[in-house]
Formats: sequence, structure tokens, C-alpha cells
Amino acid sequence: FVFKNIGGTSAGAIAAAAAAAAEFRRQEQADLAGFEKLEQLPSLLIQQPGTSKRTRLFDLFQPSENTRRIFDVLTSGMGGQGIANAIGSAMRQYAPWALAGALPGGLLGILSHLYGSGVVSTLWMAVSLALALAGAVVSAGAAFLTDVIHEVPKHGFGLCSGMSTVKYSGADDAPAAALAVWLTGYLNETAGLPPDGDPLTFGQLWQADGGNHGQDDRSINLEMMTTNLTHRRPFRLPFRDDEDLRENAQFYFREEEFKQYFPGHVVRWMVNHPRPPGDDARSPALLQRLKAAGYLPMPAPEDLPVVVATRMSLSFPFLLCAVPLHAIDWSRVGNNPEARNQVLPERCWFSDGGMCSNFPLHFFDAALPRRPTFSIDLSEKPADTPEADLHPDMPKSNGANLSERWNRFDTESPRAPAEPPVERADLRKLLGFIWAMIGTMQNWTDTTQGRLPGYRDRIVSVPLKPDEGGLNLDMPQPLITALSQRGEEAAKLLEEHFDVPPTEPTMTWDNHRWIRLRAVLAALEKTLGQMIAALDHPESGDLCYEDWVTQIEEGQMAAPSYPMKKPQLDAARRTLAQLREIQALWSTANAAEGSPRPRPVLRPRPQV
Repeated sequence: FVFKNIGGTSAGAIAAAAAAAAEFRRQEQADLAGFEKLEQLPSLLIQQPGTSKRTRLFDLFQPSENTRRIFDVLTSGMGGQGIANAIGSAMRQYAPWALAGALPGGLLGILSHLYGSGVVSTLWMAVSLALALAGAVVSAGAAFLTDVIHEVPKHGFGLCSGMSTVKYSGADDAPAAALAVWLTGYLNETAGLPPDGDPLTFGQLWQADGGNHGQDDRSINLEMMTTNLTHRRPFRLPFRDDEDLRENAQFYFREEEFKQYFPGHVVRWMVNHPRPPGDDARSPALLQRLKAAGYLPMPAPEDLPVVVATRMSLSFPFLLCAVPLHAIDWSRVGNNPEARNQVLPERCWFSDGGMCSNFPLHFFDAALPRRPTFSIDLSEKPADTPEADLHPDMPKSNGANLSERWNRFDTESPRAPAEPPVERADLRKLLGFIWAMIGTMQNWTDTTQGRLPGYRDRIVSVPLKPDEGGLNLDMPQPLITALSQRGEEAAKLLEEHFDVPPTEPTMTWDNHRWIRLRAVLAALEKTLGQMIAALDHPESGDLCYEDWVTQIEEGQMAAPSYPMKKPQLDAARRTLAQLREIQALWSTANAAEGSPRPRPVLRPRPQV
């Protein structure tokens, strides 16, 4: 296999970027050293660098000085360590507040000891101890929440920026490599570039082995998803800047802000490679004023460093700081020329791409596939799932994996089919209900799309228990090794399904192509039927579409907007007539009969 299109979001953005860097090295230098480095990544993540007692994976996430206490409290409860550990950590981190909260109970205990006697004294001592403990917990908790409310918004709504804040007490006392620093060097090394040299860019990937910048003929097409919380919508990275979408020209960055998120040489690259002025369609005076105020144009898509896009997609809410860009809200100034020349950009916060699309299977899809697009999905399993049931899975027949995925947020999973589910405690039910609502809002599109024919047969599902993956930063070394082994199993399943000649007898590449053809023909039949109904039965007073086109073509009337040229009008009229013939043919043959289910539909959707 040669990697042509690679996509990912959130943590998957790191895997996608690393795979693209390795493929770049294979095409540019004709060696597999990049993939060998990629294969060694799990071993690298389980190392304990310097004098650290944690794995390198944990040390990639380094809080700022003012958020360190919050970070320590939250991470102390990770990995199944429980809420008791988090409470103990909060009392240590906020010891003065805990002592102040324990003081009333402590005073009561002293008084009962001095002035009480016998059973009454013992009873009051027990009460005072309970009050002291409760006061300490409540006071430390209040101090923790106060810290969260005041410090997190000041630091980009997160605890870690991605830059180094920790030093080891080793011989050279070098800063520990945090996420953005490590990732920049790792991607360059994997791509066969100097680790401290210019960062790997999207343009280099597109032009590897003689490719071009055009979206259809890029050598390596890497794309990711990020979420613009200010605009309340997702964006694809790098930002689109083509004949269909002009998104890149609206965004600016500030050098002093980006230095808090990325290594200096990455920021210098961005400063030295602004997008061409013509991309902005703004007045030169405004652009000059924005630059003087510190608002720098984002690079053109081909000049954007891969590490910047990866970090913008990988912004685990609350753990990692959101990334600030800036854009102008033109709706505030309207058509006032003076105001348009004086307006300044406002901050847009970009956070984790997984908020809107945690599994962007649609990234590289066309109606009919030219090459296999396969996907790796991380599925949730209960904590008591036996190890034997934690193997990756792919459909073994066309009718497999059609069942709905259950999220039992209010009960425990039955151990046997005949067993009734066991009700959970009320608090767990309530929290489960809240998380179920959030998860459904986030993933419903991915979940329903993953069941479609031509989709589910190319998804390998890798099961994870609650203490595996996700935000479990402090996973022990054996667990990280076990997860990487599951990844290898998943790769073998994909090879069996899509190898040529096939090693898997049923779910082959040819079978996948045939399913996609049948599915799209069935969807086209339905869509054409709806179009013909609109052509034949316009609402009262509306002109028939075909007559409308004919009258515009003959000059009897003008198009209300977006006028068409003569050749376009002629092609439109003839196309509508031929669509009638196609629909009549398909209605007779019933193209949808026997097609795979659930059947997809064709409908206009915005390009993201």
C-alpha cells in the first residue's frame, strides 16, 4: 500500500501526521526509515526520560505554572485511581485552605477533650473529627474550583499549552520536551528532515515525488478537523483556499500568542511565509494597519506547518489550551467604508476537532471509489470485558455489524444473554445520562454513517476499556504495549480485506466496489425520482424548471441571479430532458431492488 489520502482528528491527528511524514520519506528518499520510526513510537512513549517517574506519554502534557495544581489534582484520579486519590491530592495542593476548613472541627475536638469526659467526650471527639475532615474536603474543593474558574480562562481554557514547562535534574538540566516541541521534531525526523530545521509543511507532502498542489493530484493529501468555537462550526485543515471555498483568507495570528503554543522556529516560519496579499481581497491600507497592530496573515495552505494543524486538531478540551486565531466580524460594520477600514480582528478559539467529527470517514469519499479508504475506529468496552474479547473486529460478511451499538449508561452490561441488567447507583445514572447526551450530539453522524453499506465493511474497530486510551495519560508500560499490539492486529485485518489478490474470501476490494456501485445507483434512483416530481408538478404559480431554462435561453426573461452563459443553458435544458429518460429507464428496471441496506440518500451538504 502507498498512502495517498490520510485523515484524522483529535488524537488521530498525530497518527495521521506521522503516517504522512513516513510516506513522504518513502517517496522522497526511497527508504522505509520513517515507517520504522513510526513502529517504534509505542516503545518511545513508555520510556521514562531523565529522572521522571512518569512515562514520556505523560510528560508530553505539561501544565503552566498557574494551572499545575489543577493538573495534579485531576491526573491523580486518572487510570482507575479513583476519586479518593483526587481528594487527597486536592488537600495536599490546597493545604492552607484544607487546614482552614478543618479548623472549626479541630477546635471542637480540643474543647471536647478539655471539658468533656467519658462517653460524651468520645462522641464529641468523633463528631469533631468528622467535621474537621468534611471541612477540609469542602474548603480544598472550593479552593480548587476557584482556581479552575480564575486560571483556566486566562490560559486558553486549558491546562497545558503544549510547550515545555518542566526541567529534569539530569546532567544537562534540559527542559523536558512537551507535546508541541516533541511533535515538531518527531514529524521532521520521521520525514527525513533535520529535527531543528524548517518544519514539515503541507506543500512538501503535496509535491512529494513530483505531485502538484491541485486537490486531486497531490502526492500525499493530509487533512484534519478542528472546531472553531467562536463560529460554532468545524473547519478542515489546512483551511480551504480553492475555487469552491475561500476560508484561509479570513484568519490572522499574533506572533506573541503563537510563541506560547509552538517552538520559535515554527512561529518564525509562519511570520516569514504570509499568504499572498491578493488572497485577502482587502484594501492595502487595512492590511498594513492590521500588520502594524500585530495581526499577521496565516500562511497559504501549502506553507502551513503540519505541526500547527495537528495541534489545532488535538486540543483535548480543558487538558490542552484552545488555539487562538483572529478574524474580522464584517457583520458589525456593514457597508460603511470608513468602519470597514478601521475594524480590527477578534479572537477565534479553535479546539479539538473531535467535538464535531471524531471519525471523519467522509474526508476522501467520492460516489465511486478508485482506491480503498479504510478506517480505524476506537470503540468502548465495559471495564470487566475479558481479554479474549478485546481483539479488533471487521465485518466478515455483507450482513455483519448491522446491529446498533449500545451505550448502557444506566445499567451494567449483562454477563450472559439470560441475565437481567443490573441497575447502577443514582449518581452514576445521572452522570451517564449527561455524557450520553453529549456523546450523541457529538457522534450521531459518525455512528449512523458507519452502518451504511460501503462504509461498515472498511472500518476496523479496536476495543478499549475505560482505563485505556482517551485522557488516561498515565497508562502503565504493559498497557501501552498491549494497545500497540491491538493496532498491529487491526492492520492485519485491513490487509486481509483489501489486499490484491485477496486473502479474505468474501469481504474483498472487488466486493466493496460492487457494494458502493449498487448503493449509489439506488440513491440516484431515489434522487432522480424526487427531481422529476419537482419538474412535473411545480407549485401553483411557479414556472416549470424546463420552461424557465428555455425562456431564459431564448431571451424572454432574465435569470434572477447567477446568470448562465448560452452553452450552459443549452446543456442544462438537454440534461433535464435526459434525466427524464434515465428516470423512466430506472423506474422500469427498479434499480434499488435488492440493493444493500440501510440505503443512503444524496442531498446537498456544505463542504467542510
